[in-house]
Amino acid sequence: MKTIITVIKKELLDTLRDRRTLVSAILLPTILLPVMLYGFTKISEKVMTKEKEKALKVALLNPPANFDSELDSEKYTIIDSIETMEQGRDAILGDDLDAMISFLDGYESKISGGQTAKVHMWYKSTNIMVKDRLTTIFEKYEKAILDDRIANLDITKETIDPIDLTRYDIAPKKEQIGKLVGGFLPYLFIIFCFTGCMYPALDLITGERERGTIETLLTSPASRFDILMGKVISIAVVGFAAAVLTIMGLVLSLKLIPDIPEDFLDAISNMVQMKSVLMLIVMILPLSLFFGGVISAMVVKAKSFKEAQSIITPISFMIIMPAMIGLLPGIELTWTTAMIPITNIALATKEIVADTINMGHYVFIVLSLVVLAVISVFVSYRQFSKEGMVL
Repeated sequence: MKTIITVIKKELLDTLRDRRTLVSAILLPTILLPVMLYGFTKISEKVMTKEKEKALKVALLNPPANFDSELDSEKYTIIDSIETMEQGRDAILGDDLDAMISFLDGYESKISGGQTAKVHMWYKSTNIMVKDRLTTIFEKYEKAILDDRIANLDITKETIDPIDLTRYDIAPKKEQIGKLVGGFLPYLFIIFCFTGCMYPALDLITGERERGTIETLLTSPASRFDILMGKVISIAVVGFAAAVLTIMGLVLSLKLIPDIPEDFLDAISNMVQMKSVLMLIVMILPLSLFFGGVISAMVVKAKSFKEAQSIITPISFMIIMPAMIGLLPGIELTWTTAMIPITNIALATKEIVADTINMGHYVFIVLSLVVLAVISVFVSYRQFSKEGMVL
């Protein structure tokens, strides 16, 4: 054990000297993630505010009397030069017009006769908020017509609306928001954990082979098992640090977002409770060892840094896809999904953050991760023991 610790100290020192590792495993999750999330939120707010206040250019074809009064002159500019649908569609495609509304022939007679009249609206979905803003106006306009019809028929609203359905969502806000944040969180820390393991593995195994220093290490009194374990544990430590810093960075960035709802803050506070943190750490530890063992087994056969990167790239997609399943709505943690590697971590994290985790599922997931970590280290050792792989 003393020999393994000596190797770990040596490998961690070499790793922390590597700029790429420091950037990918330390800088990105700790600093860039909060900055990016905060910046994205602020930019989104500014864009949405700008779109809401923007004066839309709208063309009206055969509008009923007084419909223009529904459009606030400060927020909408009515374009009178458009006379045909073809002109209007070309203007929208050319960004000279935001939307065109066409009231089909017989519109006013059908409305006054209590019938359904047709209205067509053209717009580009790439122009955000155009559809929503105009739809809101038509909903208000339609409600006024409906109120007039009800008054003319001398009936009450209760007559045409016989059922008053009230819905009660009794899921606690902490659970609702926790599952939302919990779906996004594992996707981040799994990716950063994998990336955090990848760069030191490339340097400590392929890099040493490429530099020719692996032979010197093999002549030391340390056995190959001690050397490999020292390297794998060092790789796992960096991956573990990257995952933990990702969680901390996300929590910090969410707390920095202005005007965040109180319920959302409560869910974030639940994330940093000792129980939740410990449960996440217990999962991340074997996950880091699993990644360390898998990546070591894959890159040990590479003869150059470039070749090792080409080997790792397909594996990263195999990690990303199961992690993304945790973002999908309706996918819950069951005994079946608990058996799917990576996906089970993503789903378990959602349950942990929402404080709805089934401890049976959780224990099974942790044990399965430990088994996978042991298998990956064993496979890595078998690869490392082959002379042709190392030298």
